[in-house]
Amino acid sequence: MTFINGPTPPAGPASAARFDFDGDGSSDPVIFRPSSGTWWYAASSAGGGFRAAQFGQAGDQLVAADYDGDGTTDYAVFRPSNGVWYIMGSHSGFTAAAFGFGTDIPQPGDYDGDGKADIAVYRPSNGVWYIMGSTSGFSAFQFGISTDVPVAADFDGDHKTDAAVYRGGVWYILGSQAGFSAFQFGIASDLPVAADYDGDGKADAAVYRGGVWHVLGSQAGYYGFQWGMASDTPVPADYDGDGKTDFAVYRGSENTWYVTRSGSSASGAYSTMQFGSTGDQLMHY
Repeated sequence: MTFINGPTPPAGPASAARFDFDGDGSSDPVIFRPSSGTWWYAASSAGGGFRAAQFGQAGDQLVAADYDGDGTTDYAVFRPSNGVWYIMGSHSGFTAAAFGFGTDIPQPGDYDGDGKADIAVYRPSNGVWYIMGSTSGFSAFQFGISTDVPVAADFDGDHKTDAAVYRGGVWYILGSQAGFSAFQFGIASDLPVAADYDGDGKADAAVYRGGVWHVLGSQAGYYGFQWGMASDTPVPADYDGDGKTDFAVYRGSENTWYVTRSGSSASGAYSTMQFGSTGDQLMHY
């Protein structure tokens, strides 16, 4: 598989499961096949199986999220060639909106807390966030520098996505409720993987380092967890629907997903699934 540039932003409402395409409250593994413009996901709902939808083309960036607030993740792409967002709402149907430039990093999330994902981009050239709130309308503010990695998430638990950046091991967060904070957690070569790992409704600062997850839980405090290897791609999400993000990796050499299950009663429970092929795009989580 190949991967889009930059981290994938939170999907839909800040409290919703990321990438829940079948609306059952659990995240679904998903890939995009540029050669045919087709999305495939492994359904976690009753009946399971693999499901497909054609939406997008080669060169698009994947920005799936719940834009219409019905609890189901919508297929969506950002096309750098023209700066247009194309969204297929599971409830609202098709929409297209010009918002951003080809060098912008898409960061959709529920910034105004109305239960719908908002179109948003981070512009590295000036460190400015541009947001089109589905309720609050347009806003823009400077928060970051050109080398930062945007890591938007709901860090203060108020059901609004917060602007945040990761800079060489330091997290800078502009909480919609808690205000500004900055702290050292990680090193420059780490991959930030912020998510709610302890289930308290707040995103936790976390990094993936060569197969080891380092998490600064807002409730559980610091802990490390070995899951994966250096060449794996972390794909954390709430695959079992218990409200806690599960550690998971995709191993490209095998086209295999390895997923822990925080909601399982069995200690150390996990699952594996072969899903994907060479040339597919995988959403960063």
